[in-house]
Amino acid sequence: MGKKRFSAYMKILFLTSLFMCLGHGASAPTKGYPLRRSMWNYAREFAENRHHESEFNRFITDLGRRESGNNWLSVNCIGCFGEWQFAESTVHYLGFKHVTLKKFKKDPDIFPPEVQRRALESLIKVNLVLLKKYQHYIGDTIGNVIVTKSGMIAGAHLGGAQSVKLFLTSNGILDKKDVLGTAVSNYMRKFSFYDID
Repeated sequence: MGKKRFSAYMKILFLTSLFMCLGHGASAPTKGYPLRRSMWNYAREFAENRHHESEFNRFITDLGRRESGNNWLSVNCIGCFGEWQFAESTVHYLGFKHVTLKKFKKDPDIFPPEVQRRALESLIKVNLVLLKKYQHYIGDTIGNVIVTKSGMIAGAHLGGAQSVKLFLTSNGILDKKDVLGTAVSNYMRKFSFYDID
């Protein structure tokens, strides 16, 4: 069989299989079609939710690793404590008024890992509300940083939502640093690759 003839044969075979597939997909819906479609939608939503949940867990684990080496008993040199290095004022703002640095040092069980995670999730929700008007920046590149939702959350965790707002609205010129010298842009860049929703 010649090269041209083989090529023509392959084109006919491809088009035939394409039309057969299209014909099957374009046929009239059958009796069980709505059920199959709803099952497909449920499966897709379930898979998407599991993916975002997995990405969120990966994000907070990596954030904890960066903050404290995932050590829930950690206290740094400026008095931030726990796996995600909360300031005492932040913990109080989130409603955990019984937790103080002094009490935590004496008895870490007043702020155990599961309560720290709840505090982090609350802080993320607060920061997302504060940054809601700035989500139109997602996808833009500012100061050599691709702006993402996860990067904005991480930047807000480091320096507060206001620092992220300043970074975005100043086109990266105002890049606040924490007491230890880490810039908001550093966290926004480092934590920009998580698909959280």
